[in-house]
Amino acid sequence: MTRKLTFNGIVQGIGFRPAALAVATDLKLTGQVKNSGGSAMIIISGNTRALDEFVRRLIAMFDIKSYNDEVIEEINFSDFKIVTSDRDGETAFITPDLATCKECEKELRSKANRRYSHPFISCVNCGPRYSIIHSLPYDRENITMSVFPFCGECKKEYTETYNRRCHAQTIACNECGPQTNIDIREAVEILESGKILAIKDIGGYHLACRTDKIHAVNEIRKIKGRETKPFAVMFSDISQIKEYCEVNDKEEELLLSPARPIVLLKKIKDFDNAVCAGSSCIGAFLPCNPIQIMILDRVSPLVMTSANLSGEPIITDDEEVKKFGVKILSHNRKILTPLDDSVVRVVCGRTQFIRRARGYVPLAIDIDKMAKKDTLCLGGDLKAVFGFHHDKYVFLSQYFGDLENTSVFECYRKNIERFKNLHSFKTEKIISDAHPNYFSSNIFSNDLTIQHHKAHIASVIAEHKINEKVLGFAFDGTGYGDDGAIWGGETILFDGRNFERCEHLEYTKMPASDEIAKNADYALACYLGGNELIEKAVNANINTVHSSSMGRLIDAVCALLDIKHYNTYEGECAASLEEAAERAETAYDLTVSLNPKNILSEINSAKNKTSKESLALGFHIMICKLILQISLKYRKQLGITDIALSGGVFNNRIITSNSIKLLEENGFRVYINEKVPCGDGGIALGQAYISAITEE
Repeated sequence: MTRKLTFNGIVQGIGFRPAALAVATDLKLTGQVKNSGGSAMIIISGNTRALDEFVRRLIAMFDIKSYNDEVIEEINFSDFKIVTSDRDGETAFITPDLATCKECEKELRSKANRRYSHPFISCVNCGPRYSIIHSLPYDRENITMSVFPFCGECKKEYTETYNRRCHAQTIACNECGPQTNIDIREAVEILESGKILAIKDIGGYHLACRTDKIHAVNEIRKIKGRETKPFAVMFSDISQIKEYCEVNDKEEELLLSPARPIVLLKKIKDFDNAVCAGSSCIGAFLPCNPIQIMILDRVSPLVMTSANLSGEPIITDDEEVKKFGVKILSHNRKILTPLDDSVVRVVCGRTQFIRRARGYVPLAIDIDKMAKKDTLCLGGDLKAVFGFHHDKYVFLSQYFGDLENTSVFECYRKNIERFKNLHSFKTEKIISDAHPNYFSSNIFSNDLTIQHHKAHIASVIAEHKINEKVLGFAFDGTGYGDDGAIWGGETILFDGRNFERCEHLEYTKMPASDEIAKNADYALACYLGGNELIEKAVNANINTVHSSSMGRLIDAVCALLDIKHYNTYEGECAASLEEAAERAETAYDLTVSLNPKNILSEINSAKNKTSKESLALGFHIMICKLILQISLKYRKQLGITDIALSGGVFNNRIITSNSIKLLEENGFRVYINEKVPCGDGGIALGQAYISAITEE
């Protein structure tokens, strides 16, 4: 019997063809396997029982989304081979970049191995994927490794059936692979001497220095224009992380995963304030590639931050990085798309993305809603992420940043084309945020605009495939409302078809300027007065808007308690208020209210009665109680028991964890974003969901 099998899913860049070869050889089957567009196609002959076992094993080994199995006219093959790929095929599921596997790490450190200290060691189980692929199918000639011909030994490994480098497209060795401009020994000496080193990694350059060389840490801050935001720290291994941080099982699993994200951990041992900027957490991560592994084996821990000016894309260009005037460890393997490190944290046992990029992009998310047309979802302007909805999957881009920055906008725009072409998507329908002045909303002629906070709640419903009525809380800083006001403290009711706003923070008139999102004193003055300039503008209706923003209320509380008065980066005041709340011994009991002026007036009256830390915690808990109060109201009225929490405010661990706890104690099922960020990095997913249900 001969069967033609077409497998669709994560089947390229992950060792599917070598595995098919090995399994077929074990089962004494004959035939051929090839990449076909985004799929893998197999024609295979043998007895029925062996063929069924062949299919069963492959499905068990890989993330197969679907497969087609048909009996064809019998063909007699002499053996089983991997043959030349073609470009036809089903939906392309491209593998993200994978951290160096344990086997390659062992070889990297073994003087007896011919790849000892090879800065680009990889195999079928690890190495760069998405960042180096020109086009599908995923073959050597279609990735940036194509300019490095195999030596005899690498070629031999590439063709050996049971070798883990069999048809591994990224492999090379010290003789035939890419080269670095300086060796690891020199790189370590630069770092040991207290200097900054720019290191070319998988998704772009990092700026690195020793955590105990404070002059170098501060110099990186000057280079990046990053005054106070904490730096991520790269450690040599998990045991070193545990010297500095509390690490639970879930966090350890994330740290050691092939994605190697930055994980926000509660610190138990501190660095100088210049490193973590007073935060109670450390953004900790482990080396993800051979260059990092070899450096961290010799000098660690290190500040490791993207080489860019704050707000701009991570640098991939070998010439551009020279503008920083630091020592450089570069190499001659080209990076095709910039990828920042992903950032996650664990809240109530759930993974929460702060930034989704290297290691996760471009993995697709199954939302169980079909797109009748290939749909480009443009997301929002802050923390910009776009996506394509094809079939029942949403393929999301990496994080780009704020599209107001020209270089970010250009990177975002170019990557839409790269992403579309790489996956062979069409742009048959275009969705944008409802804000008329967003850069993302004005790139193309859009077919549909979707309100920001409705998209936030839809993103939670989409990834969890919730089929019941949902009450959603979308809390953030800014979003253009259906009525032209600036929303941000919203309760959204989803009845299975429509998203409707049903509750919100009471409106406050504010200046319609970017400065209001940065200056917490200005926000406070909008609620309680005290600033003549702001009061005049508001009273005269000079360029003002009505706002229900939870983000601005949080800023105002932070300023009122004299904790911080200005956001030098987005969410700084909110983070500082959370830090203060974490230091509190008890929470001051505040009245639950949707009226921001009443909330602030009560806090102001209590300032002489208790500590700012107690009031900060009390404010956080009041928000959680507000969520519970509204949820109880709508359960009584409509029988709703499913609650969705989304929006940038839910990056706050205290608010998220206590809201989940209170709601679950009262019998609610609570859902948060776990596959995309709760902030604007998840907007495109919500846009895809709403677009799809409007077509049903």
